[in-house]
Amino acid sequence: MMRYFIVLFVLLFASQVNADRADLSPGWHESHILYDGLQRYYRYYLPDTIKPHPALVLVLHGGARSMRKIFRKRASGTQEWRTLADENGFVLMAPNGVNVETGDAKGDRQNWNDCRVAVAGDNSASQADDAGFIARLLDWAQQQFGIDASRVYLTGASNGGMMSLRLLTGLGNRFAAAAVFIANQPQQTDCAEPRFAVPLMLMNGTDDPLIKWQGGQIRGKGPVLLSTPLTLDYWLRVNHADKQHAVETMLADNNTNDDSRIFKTVYPALEDGQPLWFYRVQGGGHTMPSIKHRVPFIARWLVGNQNRDIEAAREAWRFMQQFRRKPVSEQHL
Repeated sequence: MMRYFIVLFVLLFASQVNADRADLSPGWHESHILYDGLQRYYRYYLPDTIKPHPALVLVLHGGARSMRKIFRKRASGTQEWRTLADENGFVLMAPNGVNVETGDAKGDRQNWNDCRVAVAGDNSASQADDAGFIARLLDWAQQQFGIDASRVYLTGASNGGMMSLRLLTGLGNRFAAAAVFIANQPQQTDCAEPRFAVPLMLMNGTDDPLIKWQGGQIRGKGPVLLSTPLTLDYWLRVNHADKQHAVETMLADNNTNDDSRIFKTVYPALEDGQPLWFYRVQGGGHTMPSIKHRVPFIARWLVGNQNRDIEAAREAWRFMQQFRRKPVSEQHL
């Protein structure tokens, strides 16, 4: 009997080791790790040609979506990240949130615990330790792929954008730069103040029907979000960015039929600070601007208008790749 239990233990241990070991073949892979008593799931994409000590781009899905949905056909602008990984030889990772109704961590209707304080009668705010899970995942990726720790980048949209802001708040020393789309800061937060300034790109639409430019609740329920101008002010303070010497430009109107224009404002860093680039998508809805990846017509009644002047993921990569994370001793807030 004892021999039976020893053999069973060895087999279970071996299966866990194999599950934690990365498949280094090109393409998409899906796996899981045990964290906080829950199997947490993630996907990673390896291009055909990967650079030695590659960069890592972490992409966070939106609310009621998943690590799979954001890279499926017709998933809009996030699809471009795979092409960028192929072109630039970096590792792409997409973790999965948790279903707030069922507690399922594997499915396709997932949410992130993004600093919003839960409201009585509303379950849209997850309670999972997502920040801890993602920190564990970054450690795993560095061990498996030899990631350059100074070139770990973060991006997300909607609930994934707000989760990105939470990660900058609690794990800012892990990221070289971040690009956040269609997301605002919560009015009430259960997160501490950020400890590190991180180069940041923010992009919001003025006509977003969900994450409203003027702030408020999402579809009239749940926690209240700050307006986009107040969210911008908050992160300008965090980053020690210079409002007085900001420079605004209007981007080229590459698609004259989309009823939208983009205004880009660059806020340079003050001493011991980091820059912030802000994109106001005039007439834009709850979607990333994209030239190649159009939001399906049937979905536009929910998300609103899509700007088609730029490829937002490419704009984000151009911004992020300029930066390398400094050692913690050289970071300031």
